Amino acid sequence: MEITLVISIIGVVISVSAFIMARKDKSNSDVKEEQKEFSKHDLMNYRLEKIEENIEKILKKLDFYDREIDDKVNKAIENHIAIYHK
Repeated sequence: MEITLVISIIGVVISVSAFIMARKDKSNSDVKEEQKEFSKHDLMNYRLEKIEENIEKILKKLDFYDREIDDKVNKAIENHIAIYHK
């Protein structure tokens, strides 16, 4: 009777510890997967912010070049008028 009781208690301890270890492994893998998703999300946000900054720089340059070209055209017209339309 005592041997069967000891074997039963050992079996219960092994079963419970196996269950706990399996849940711990699963929870660790779930946390890793969630962390990967958050990392991907953060990386995408970072890249989108960089793309947005680059687009803003390009737009500023285009605005500057438009003003520069307008100034050059106006100077050329003034020179033309001064030379050929006296």
